Order: sequence, then C-alpha cells, then structure tokens
Amino acid sequence: MNEIVLFYPRPWPGTTMSGRLPYSLMFLYSYLKNADIKVKIIDQRTEVDLDATIKKFKKNILCFGISSFTGVQIKGGLEISKKIKEFHPEVPIVWGGWHPTSMPEQTLRHPFVDIVVRGQGEVTLKELAVALSCDRDLSNIKGISFKKQGKIYHNPCRELLSLIEEVKMPFEAVDVEKYIYKKPFADRSDRSIGIITSLGCPNNCAFCEVASVYKRHIFFRNMDNILEEIEFLVSKYKITGITIDDDNFFVSRKRVVQFCEELNKRPYKISWDAGVSVNLILAKYDDETLKLVKKSGCKQLYIGAESGSNLTLERLNKKATVEQTYEFVNKMKKIGIRASFSSMVGVHGVPESEVFETMDMILKCREINPDFDFRLFYYTPYPSTSLYGEAIKHGFKEPESLEAWSDHTLRKFKAPWFKKSYRNQVKYFYFYYFPYSGTLNSAPTDTSLWGKSLDLFCSIFFDNFILKKIAKWRVKKRFFKYPIDAIYAIQGRRLKSLYGKIIYNNVDVFYEFDN
Repeated sequence: MNEIVLFYPRPWPGTTMSGRLPYSLMFLYSYLKNADIKVKIIDQRTEVDLDATIKKFKKNILCFGISSFTGVQIKGGLEISKKIKEFHPEVPIVWGGWHPTSMPEQTLRHPFVDIVVRGQGEVTLKELAVALSCDRDLSNIKGISFKKQGKIYHNPCRELLSLIEEVKMPFEAVDVEKYIYKKPFADRSDRSIGIITSLGCPNNCAFCEVASVYKRHIFFRNMDNILEEIEFLVSKYKITGITIDDDNFFVSRKRVVQFCEELNKRPYKISWDAGVSVNLILAKYDDETLKLVKKSGCKQLYIGAESGSNLTLERLNKKATVEQTYEFVNKMKKIGIRASFSSMVGVHGVPESEVFETMDMILKCREINPDFDFRLFYYTPYPSTSLYGEAIKHGFKEPESLEAWSDHTLRKFKAPWFKKSYRNQVKYFYFYYFPYSGTLNSAPTDTSLWGKSLDLFCSIFFDNFILKKIAKWRVKKRFFKYPIDAIYAIQGRRLKSLYGKIIYNNVDVFYEFDN
C-alpha cells in the first residue's frame, strides 16, 4: 500500500519550540503501522525546508493528512494544503483534529480540503487508506465527511473506542532531539520533554472542547509502556525532566501512586509536572500521598483556577470554588510542590468587573506563596462547547471561513461584550502590576550588541525602581485607576516584543495580547 503523509502545523505563532511532541500523529502512526500502512510524519516546527520536502514526495502518496485545532494551526494547515495542491494536485487532502471535527461543513467548503476525519482518527484513517488504495466508494466509512462532484456528504459518526492502552510511542517517527528544551519554570531542567499517558477528562467544563471531543471519557495508556518510554528517553537522550501533557493526569489515584512508586525505584532521578482538577486533588489526595508525589520528582502541579469569582465558576460549570484555589496553593506550599494555574477573563453573562476579582485572586495566591505561577487568557468561545451558542447570542460573530478561524486564540480574541478598557487592565496587570510588584526577572533579549543595548535601555527607563515602588503601592491598595504609569511601563515590553518579532520572527505573549 502507498504511503500516508501526516502533517502537524505550528500550534502557536512565531518560531519558539517546546517539548510537546505531535502526540495525535504519533498515535496514528503507531496504529497504522500495526496495520502495515506506511506513514511519514512532518512537523512544521522541526522541518528546515518544507518546500524542498514537499517537492521530493513520490507520486504514490495515498493521502496527505493535516491535524488542526482551532486557531493558529489552521494557518499552517492551509499553507501546506496550497503547496500540496500546487505540486501534487492528484493527492487527496484529509483534515482531522478538533476544529475539522467541530466544523466539518465549513472546513470542506475550502478548495484545499477534500476529506474530513471527524473524532478519533485511527480506525477511520485505516479504512480510508484501504478505500483510497482500491479506489472504493467512501460512503460506507464511518466518521468522515467528504466532497463528491461538488456536493458535501457526512457519513455517520464513529463510536469512541479505547485504542491507546497498548500503544507504544513511536519515537523513531520523529527527531526526538528537536523536542528537548530547557524548562522555563519549576526546576528549570536543561533537558526536558513532554509525554502523554492518557486522553480525555471526566469533567464537563462549559468552555472546554475536551468534554465534547471525548464525551467525558478518559482513556489510559499502559503504565509499563509509559515507564519504559521514560527510561528510554533518560538513557538515550539524557532527559532530566518531563511534562505530563494529559488533560487530567490525577483522575486515577491508584494509577498516580503506581507511577510515583515506580519512579522512586528507578536508579535515575527526573523532575516532572502535570495538570489536575482542584476539586479532585483536594478530595482524593491526602498529605501522605502528595508527599509521595513530591518524592518521585514532582516539582509543579497546575490547575484551571479560571476565575476569582464564584459566579463565573458556576457559569463555567467548574464544580470548584475560589476558596479551593487558595486551599490548593496553601497545600502545595506545605508539601513543597510549586502551584500553578490558568485563569481567564471576559466571560459573557457576568459583570466585566469580574476581572478585578480574578486579579485579586492571583495576588492573594502570591501572598500565600510567592513561588507560584499563573497564566491569564481571554475567554474564547470554541465550537461544540456548551457556552458557544450563548456567545453567539451575546454578539459573537462566528468566523465565516476557515482562514478567519486561524486568529481565534485565547490571547487575541476580542469579545464584543468585553470593553477595551477592561482588556487594557488585563494587559497592565499581566505585564506591569504583577511582575513589577514582585520579583521582576527580565530575561535577556539576546547576546548581540543590539540585544544587550536594548536590555540596558529598558532597565534604565522602563524597569526602574520608581515604577516598581508605584506598582507595589497599587497592588497593596488594589488601586488600578488612572494607569498612566502602566501605559508608560509596558512600552519597554513592547520594544522587546517588536525586536523579537522583527529580528527572529518570534511572537511572544505580550505581542499576542498587544495586537
């Protein structure tokens, strides 16, 4: 059978790399390989010359698959689709992933898309490969939508299956060394990489696509395989840290205990971090178990705190409270694991002033333990989530083309119900009030003369002790009106951000918030 090519578009703007492997494509690779189907993975982040790679493709490519979630990946997916149509017009282009699954009709209306795989792709893509190799009709393949003679057809959905339990990650399919990175948080491990041990989450958060994609199921991988993979990464690539990229690693207490006990038996030591639901960890994990987690190398745990308003948390169906966030930060301080969380502002149907409650929650968490970390996003409505329809009723205009969805991200979304003045307050807090009132550690721009000169200029004019004093006073008094100092202070961050964009084509967090 001819070869299938699978493409993973860059998942964020700019050129920055991190240790997150293209897990979805690696699962597909492993499953299809066991079915004697040849697969090649191309990752836009690691490919030096994409045009040259495409031109070298043989004529016997069965199909070209693209994985995409809503947002930046769509841009890369469309760019590669255009090139495939140009150099290999006979090759069917198949889109899969969360966005095509949620919006198959609109995705297929694009001239660069021929087939959409909806939901789990393993069995569907295998059946599609067989059909394409034999030139069979596609109408009997569950889980696909396709175009035929100008019309769009949607076949019945495929049921969810437990397919990853015995899957071994095919590290031979990628250049592992290119995914190793220096962890920018917790223990700052020099050689870290991501791994994945499960898919799905039992929660039903109203803003999250995971619930709709996996129907609140969770699928676990075999623990022996996971430990074997870690040992392989440590032995061959000298890995010293891992990030567990599961949607919710701590769902099974028995499994987590097994993982930690096994790590403690190993002759090597690695650090690790993972995500967890706050209500789950407080209910299921006592101090003794968390001490075991710490002993096994865990340096950081992160939760989706989301908001400093209990009203907003109810609207998001979080099944958690602001008080539980404080309890989590306190508990992590006691155990010696760094606490981290994500939060969002701008949810429709709640007062815009909720942004100040979230800012207050973040500041209180720092007062509990200065060694904590957070990420701040704008609420962004995603297709197939339960809040999506309400967002449209509140004035959200659904993007009318596949291209338009590529700018639909957590840091760029501009909700019609969330005023610019509140957006600015978020920016001032994230890049001025919070860092300047604490320990301001500005990373060097680069080692060039221009970079060092820019750092020196910013430290004198924008990172000085006067602004730090003002920021500390504002935070202490919770006084954020008349932000003249904030408007001035962030100019330094803006200069550095523009420098990175112009010199390295790198898009940092500030650039996303600022544009």
